[in-house]
Amino acid sequence: MTRSSAAAAALLLVLALSACGDDDNAPNADGTTSAGHSMPGGTGMAGMDMSQVGDGMQATVHGYTLAAVKAPTKADEAGKLTFRIDGPNGVQKDYTRQQTKLMHAYLVRKDLTGYQHIHPAIDPTTGIWSVDLTIPDPGPYRVITEFEAFTPDGTFDDRILGTDFTVAGTYKPATAEPAALDTASIDGYQLTLDGSPKVGGGDLKLKITKDGADVTALQPYLASFAHITGFREGDLSSVHVHPNEAPKPDDANATGGPELTLSPMFMEAGRYRMFIQFQTGGAVHLVPMDVEVS
Repeated sequence: MTRSSAAAAALLLVLALSACGDDDNAPNADGTTSAGHSMPGGTGMAGMDMSQVGDGMQATVHGYTLAAVKAPTKADEAGKLTFRIDGPNGVQKDYTRQQTKLMHAYLVRKDLTGYQHIHPAIDPTTGIWSVDLTIPDPGPYRVITEFEAFTPDGTFDDRILGTDFTVAGTYKPATAEPAALDTASIDGYQLTLDGSPKVGGGDLKLKITKDGADVTALQPYLASFAHITGFREGDLSSVHVHPNEAPKPDDANATGGPELTLSPMFMEAGRYRMFIQFQTGGAVHLVPMDVEVS
């Protein structure tokens, strides 16, 4: 899917985001990298035609292919994840930033465990992405890549591509699930989801409390007050969403909470496990929450 050139041109005037962490390519003085363009952070995929973007179920979606994927094949052994993206004009080497990163990659095992959210770096000469990766447990996994490809005409294409791989060893699927739908807890924090998740949209409210008190000191993590990636039970169809409430890029002391508005674009009904990341006191928390989408 290509956004309108007018909107893209307006966005290109605002190089709002600085460089990310040391797992991304270093910036030039103008805020770009040799392979990327800094863009303002968005709130997710709301309003997009997700059939044009993808849901991680296919390696190829509308002109872009996740190719040459190599992942660790032995459990609990340090290795690397490498891949490239082939675009309409050959190997894709030019990208815009999403939530301060040129590339987001997600790993999850078939039983909805083993989730990792990682940020590969690109070799601007070859277009090959790579990141150090250790996978603790054997079994069947899916890797999903999410990116915005910068195009020669000055627009950008959002894609979510995925493929499967296997880590050798005896696969013992987990049987435990969260005790109840729409609730979760981690590190003393309680999370509740209000609303009815539905295919095609409908806002939901995520509330975060601690010891019964509202949490109002959520800190920006990758330019958002939360990162939420969900996978459907069975086929691992994915959805990714950020809260509509976003920190100002130039406010180093921005805080959010306790309620966050979510506009997830679920493409299929079913049970999803949503992996929620949020930051408080300089620490990033990760907690799974199951939801039922009608």
